[in-house]
Amino acid sequence: MAAPLTRYMELRQTLAAEIAAGAFAVGAKFPTEYELCDRFSVSRHTVREALRALEDQGLLARQAGLGTTVLAHTPATQYTSTLDSLGGLHDYATETAFEKQNEGFVTIRGGLAEILGREPGERWLRFAGLRRMVTDGRAICWTEIFVAETYSAERGKLVSAEAPVYETIAREFGLEIQQVEQRISALAMPPEIAKALDVEPDKPALMTRRRYFAGGDMPFEISLSIHPGDRYAYTQRLHRK
Repeated sequence: MAAPLTRYMELRQTLAAEIAAGAFAVGAKFPTEYELCDRFSVSRHTVREALRALEDQGLLARQAGLGTTVLAHTPATQYTSTLDSLGGLHDYATETAFEKQNEGFVTIRGGLAEILGREPGERWLRFAGLRRMVTDGRAICWTEIFVAETYSAERGKLVSAEAPVYETIAREFGLEIQQVEQRISALAMPPEIAKALDVEPDKPALMTRRRYFAGGDMPFEISLSIHPGDRYAYTQRLHRK
């Protein structure tokens, strides 16, 4: 069973479907936040998050004092990841599905140890495969998930549609996630991954590395996702305290 969608994700999907069906003409004004709150009986915060997501997809344009305008009926080809809290990681995991193709233990050495930010010789459980959009099944990246050997005893439960791997580890081992470190770097698309994603090798690509910590300096999970450069955009919002 898939993880439940948050309320703003449900609203975003409903509004995206209406836009795709032509309920609002390109260039037309979109309903106001207050109108959407009243229609769907949701909070203004929920509406704002849904509109932000639609804006990130290239469907809407919002401008203070001028309202919201419809830009397109279908989203841009890029997958846009928006992250301003740990909740954003859960949204990413529920919007996409991990299609496992490989599983096994690896001893990290050389370049891989450097990429993961760990010491050579460490043994990790590795899952690898494609990550696809839940809505249409298109592949957006190649993902490799590394689980510290200490937490590999429940390997049969780790990859499922019910929850992201990091949440399953935290639940099974009583961990509390204290920090997630994210690094995005540019690289040339490796030929073997290019074949899996049906793109040209050596073209621009982006690699996202996420390391999950429950205290201390040893991550319990590290994930690498390699995206074709024209299929991925990343949005980060910084809030003044």
